[in-house]
Amino acid sequence: MDQNKLKRHHVMRSLILAGITALLAYLILSETLSHYLAPRLHMFSYVTLVILALLTIVSIRQIFVGSSVYDCDCEEQHKVPRTPIGSLLVYGLFVLPIVMGFVMPDKILGSDVAEKRGITLLSNDVRKLADVTANANANVNTTENVKQTAEVKEDAVPSVEPQPEATNQVATPPVQATNDEQLRQRFSNGGFGDFYTDIAVFLHKQPVIELNDKVFLDGLTTMELYAKEFAGKELETMGFVYRQPDFTKQQFVVARFSVTCCTADSSVYGVLVEKEDANKWAKDSWVKVRGKLELRQLDGYDMLVLQASQVEAVAAPKDPYVYYSFEAAPDS
Repeated sequence: MDQNKLKRHHVMRSLILAGITALLAYLILSETLSHYLAPRLHMFSYVTLVILALLTIVSIRQIFVGSSVYDCDCEEQHKVPRTPIGSLLVYGLFVLPIVMGFVMPDKILGSDVAEKRGITLLSNDVRKLADVTANANANVNTTENVKQTAEVKEDAVPSVEPQPEATNQVATPPVQATNDEQLRQRFSNGGFGDFYTDIAVFLHKQPVIELNDKVFLDGLTTMELYAKEFAGKELETMGFVYRQPDFTKQQFVVARFSVTCCTADSSVYGVLVEKEDANKWAKDSWVKVRGKLELRQLDGYDMLVLQASQVEAVAAPKDPYVYYSFEAAPDS
């Protein structure tokens, strides 16, 4: 191929590599990378940026050095397009997303996506876990009752020592528990494991539960598991306004998108809010809500509804999405 034509192809390829590098650098520097990728994948983006920069340098060098044969010895399997139409089609596939990346505004996920994917107020996984645990606890209680009955039959004289413990348990209801040990005992009886027990204790100790970004998903799951225990507690959280067609004028969901790897696998979670003037808050507007949790029944399951006392407009955070965290309940 003519060296001038080959050089033009090297220039085009260098521009494409430079454009992709610049787009990724822009997303990182503008702190909008979280709109597309979960934070735990950001390190891979930094590594990719370095590799792209090196490839761009190599491609620019090839413009000046030139080459009449392909170094990869692949019998011209990677040959450049031979016609202008072919060049337009091939290079256009790379140029188009670069242009769209710079021209189109960064937009976070909202109600339109939530309506298509559905929103989770009480997840199926939580319901299944609650059912399994309830059945397991029922079996354990049945076994213990059988053992206790057998022991009573074998021993005509009942044990005197357990009586004060039983009396103490009745005299000090779990609802009045104030210290960490009593709270932990209260929630560990649910059988959901130490992870959710730790979060339940951490949340319940707060005068006003702050369901922030770090604890949003795990905290929401925990309150669903222990719905009766958290009924009556004050809650404050933030999210975007989402409504379903069957909602009343007094209802909306304060919702957040959860992202595991990227926005393609996102899911929507939220808390149902009720307030007399709820309809004045526009769809997709970001609000901070505070109120008292009220217990409701939905399809035979306990569900918490937030009776809002305060709703105020806020700006969307830089990272609008929430993520599961293994450190949702910090030591305090």
